Amino acid sequence: MDVLIEKNEPLTDEEKKLFGNFGIGAKIRPPFRILNPHRIFIGDYVSIREEAYLHAYEDSMKLHDFIDDRYKNDFQLSQYRYDSRIVIGREVQAGRNFFISCTCSVEIGRNVTLSERVFIGDNDHSFSHPEVPIMRQPNKVGTPVFVGSGSWIGAGASLLPGARLGKNNVIGKLSVVKGEFLDHAVSAPNRRSYFS
Repeated sequence: MDVLIEKNEPLTDEEKKLFGNFGIGAKIRPPFRILNPHRIFIGDYVSIREEAYLHAYEDSMKLHDFIDDRYKNDFQLSQYRYDSRIVIGREVQAGRNFFISCTCSVEIGRNVTLSERVFIGDNDHSFSHPEVPIMRQPNKVGTPVFVGSGSWIGAGASLLPGARLGKNNVIGKLSVVKGEFLDHAVSAPNRRSYFS
């Protein structure tokens, strides 16, 4: 069964024990929404600003209950179960409105800076059934996302399923990123502005 922590106050010591790991000196500033903290591993001295959504999906079978009876057999209950894992390395700094959606694996290396409104998702909604609302169809099982140590992700950037960044990458503001990038790569909607 899913565990949800959604609050406007800081995490208590007891709530921190619900995480796979909650590092020394780490903090998540309220308000926040954390789904399945036992699948989330936070390194030492991580700082996550207000309005964070950390979603490590595990069991979304309740969505199946709302599907019209005529179409329920078109989906397997196993499609609504996930084995997710979010790892946020030591000394990561994340700005306001940070959002992770994970059905498989999202790993962020050490000393990564994530500006405001960064989205990281290893999965997509499925939309295969023409008669069932998308919000009731299962999410697709994700393709792992990895952010190399020392990288900087600009404001409003989105890292999509399968994104794999080497160390010390720069992802410019409002970038949409998918695929592999070697160490020290720069990806931006207008790369010239980063070199002027």
